[in-house]
Amino acid sequence: MKAFQFILSLYSIVAGLGITTLVRGVGQIIEARGRVRPYWVHSCWLLCLFAVNVGSWLSLWNVREHALWTPLEAFLLLLIPIFLYVVSYLAVPDLDESEQLDMRAYYFTHSRWMQGMLFLSLLSGSIATRIIEDRWDMGLGDVLRIVAMLVLLPGIVSDRPRLHAAQMLCLILLLVVALQRVAIPIG
Repeated sequence: MKAFQFILSLYSIVAGLGITTLVRGVGQIIEARGRVRPYWVHSCWLLCLFAVNVGSWLSLWNVREHALWTPLEAFLLLLIPIFLYVVSYLAVPDLDESEQLDMRAYYFTHSRWMQGMLFLSLLSGSIATRIIEDRWDMGLGDVLRIVAMLVLLPGIVSDRPRLHAAQMLCLILLLVVALQRVAIPIG
């Protein structure tokens, strides 16, 4: 087994946990829909998180040719799905059988931590790219990560609903731009 395959295996396990947490949580929300008051920002947040989780896993393909891995490089790379897992965990509630849940209140209870963890995941990705690929120029992925981090910063320090709504519109726009990269063949 090559080092990349070894790292990819562990990355995939952690990323899979994050995706599973999101999918399970959305299923629970749908199942309890009569007791859940939805909030559009939270719903969009779940959609964006799913895309970010899948996109981060797919982006590993960019480092498949990296031959000599250091523990620091592996650690930086594995921080990405770890932070994404924490965000995914915080993004979906555990629903009791009788509990009424206002997703707006739930979102704002966890929003600062979710945005902070997503920020750290993006930062880890940026640092890992620089160290692993020894590349200091800026590609579209780098620009998208930096813009996303700048969009997230105000939400880490503020609970203003209009700010979070504007953030979500910006993040959706970024996601649409990032999805343009989906059409590029892997390999």
